[in-house]
Amino acid sequence: MAEQKQRKEPRVGSKFQRLYKGSFFTLEVVKNKGHIGYKLKGTTYPSPSAAAKAVTNNSVNGWVFWGMGKETTKSRG
Repeated sequence: MAEQKQRKEPRVGSKFQRLYKGSFFTLEVVKNKGHIGYKLKGTTYPSPSAAAKAVTNNSVNGWVFWGMGKETTKSRG
């Protein structure tokens, strides 16, 4: 069986903090037009990676950058 990583969406209202180059950044999970959004400095992003890119100016894995948990499940093929 192939192993597939599935990320569990964090709860609305959850906050994640990150120290990056001497500054603290706080990411908040919000509802945005019926979907989960990630709010950073007044701007809502569609994914943790998009918010992380706004901080770093580079493409990064937002789940890792913000320290969000993940679950691994096996897909049944």
